Amino acid sequence: MRYDPNKKQPRGIERTLRAFETAMFDSLAEKPFDKITVNALCQKADYPRATFYNYFDDKFDLLNCCWYKLGNDIHLDPNNLQLNKSVILEVFAQAYELFDENKPLLMDIIKNNPIDGQLVTNFIHHFTKIIGASIKANLNTNEINTPPELVARHCSSTVLEVLEWIYLGQHKTTLEEAESYLTELLTGTIHFEND
Repeated sequence: MRYDPNKKQPRGIERTLRAFETAMFDSLAEKPFDKITVNALCQKADYPRATFYNYFDDKFDLLNCCWYKLGNDIHLDPNNLQLNKSVILEVFAQAYELFDENKPLLMDIIKNNPIDGQLVTNFIHHFTKIIGASIKANLNTNEINTPPELVARHCSSTVLEVLEWIYLGQHKTTLEEAESYLTELLTGTIHFEND
């Protein structure tokens, strides 16, 4: 990104960035990510290409900005996040509510972008990286034998796996049920018949 997303921007810049983010999400609801062009995004946002390139290198850069903004909506700031089990559940609840509030848009995006495609892979990679880095930074390594990187990957993958199961798999699940699934998966209380 050609600007610092952590820095407070003037209203005009915020308005411009929001227009491009909205254009991206609206475009994703209409067609696959690989069919979206910078020209089409500029037309939809009602800004010239030069303005687009003042802030973004390409459409992938804009997409990363969109993921960053979504992370902010659920208070996932990779530079200032003290994760523990209760915070993981809080972040999960906020993500659940954000997805639930935007379910029609999410379903349109999923309809146009395959689950194993570039868009969903990019989303999963971005959030796994942020959540995983935060978990790793806040682990009490004195109480575990497992490498911190592996614990972080496991926890972040589990959070996203539960969200994916609910929203991409279209399993109707209440927040309370989803939180209980996540807790059980993270705390290791699952036992096999031969244990």
